[in-house]
Amino acid sequence: MPTLSRRRIQVHLPDVNLWLALGFEAHAHHRRAADWFGDHPPGSCCFCRLTQQGFLRLATNPSVFGEESLSLPQAWECYDLLRTDERVGFLAEPPGVEPPWRQLTRSRGYSHKVWTDTYLAAFAEAAGQRVATFDRGFSNYRGGDATILGP
Repeated sequence: MPTLSRRRIQVHLPDVNLWLALGFEAHAHHRRAADWFGDHPPGSCCFCRLTQQGFLRLATNPSVFGEESLSLPQAWECYDLLRTDERVGFLAEPPGVEPPWRQLTRSRGYSHKVWTDTYLAAFAEAAGQRVATFDRGFSNYRGGDATILGP
């Protein structure tokens, strides 16, 4: 009897900016994000609570998208539309996020992104996933296990 081969799917945790690029054609990196996203298998790109909240917050911020910014109900609709795509899932926080998060912040100085970026890196590490981002700074985190979509 033949056996089915099960290939482990690499799950990516896109950061907030990558989700915004996928959701907004007006985003400067929309085309690059869409090209990257195009060939992913079902369930291979996941939101977590942090990226969900960041997406909703920035999608409704006029200083980010000007007249393209969404109302709160429209932001939920945009998020829901992304979630209807079979490639998109949602991951709950895995156990063990806090120790690597604390470790990643021990040797860092303050920046406006340090808490969010180090949390996402720790989440990916604890979940055995990979961050996807335009931010080259993610290569500085332990292991540098991130997919950097950059020029």
